[in-house]
Amino acid sequence: MDDLKVLGVICVLGVTCYVMRAGGYVLAASMRDDGIAARFLQLAPGNLFIAFIVGGCLSGGLAGLVGTVVALVTMAITAREWAALGAGFGAALAASAIGL
Repeated sequence: MDDLKVLGVICVLGVTCYVMRAGGYVLAASMRDDGIAARFLQLAPGNLFIAFIVGGCLSGGLAGLVGTVVALVTMAITAREWAALGAGFGAALAASAIGL
């Protein structure tokens, strides 16, 4: 492929990316704060976290599942992220060490 064609494709992709991002900011600024879309977007970070994390937790086998459950229980009890992360990683490590 010619270098000018490659440069042209890069420029078109850059402009497209910028226009989409700017359009998203314009649309977000024009949304009402009490609408259903605003309420959905407030819930989205938690939903996205769950969607991305579940696959990783389940692919880790039983040790990953044990670590996840321990982390969730620790978070529910202590409400401290670092305690939940430490307990979850420790439980997953112990479960994998004993062969689960």
